[in-house]
Amino acid sequence: MDIRMRYLSALKSSSARTPYVTPARKIIRRELMEWILFREYLDPASDMDCVAERLGVPREDVSDLLWICTGERFLTIRKRLRIGDAKRLLLSRPDMTMSEVARTVGFQDKSDFRRAFKEETGYLPRVWRESGGRRLKCRIKAIREAGRNRCSSLHRNA
Repeated sequence: MDIRMRYLSALKSSSARTPYVTPARKIIRRELMEWILFREYLDPASDMDCVAERLGVPREDVSDLLWICTGERFLTIRKRLRIGDAKRLLLSRPDMTMSEVARTVGFQDKSDFRRAFKEETGYLPRVWRESGGRRLKCRIKAIREAGRNRCSSLHRNA
């Protein structure tokens, strides 16, 4: 399931799990769903203060609701949403440079993007793009295998 859909689903189904459902929490939940749906997280200036200010509520209310609904903090959610969009861009737009992809998905610079991508996926964006988004073999296993093949061919030739 797409990461955006997972978060939207968590927010939508949270009303039964959210204690003390108040009109304010319903509004916050709806606004957060729109923030995800309309990809407002791609804006580099989009942070929790900005979202809370737009809603006219304290940032703690936004943070609490996100934690109750998803079990994650705002920065984690924003990063995962951005990385999800970056994955699609890396595959669908091979002509884009890493810096362009980083800026398009809301990262200030390429190094922040690379660090966040590796932290989230385990791969550098370039490696992920080259693999076509498929899971890669364990690098150590592949290196050992290549070394054994090379050693066995050297022994055969001697």
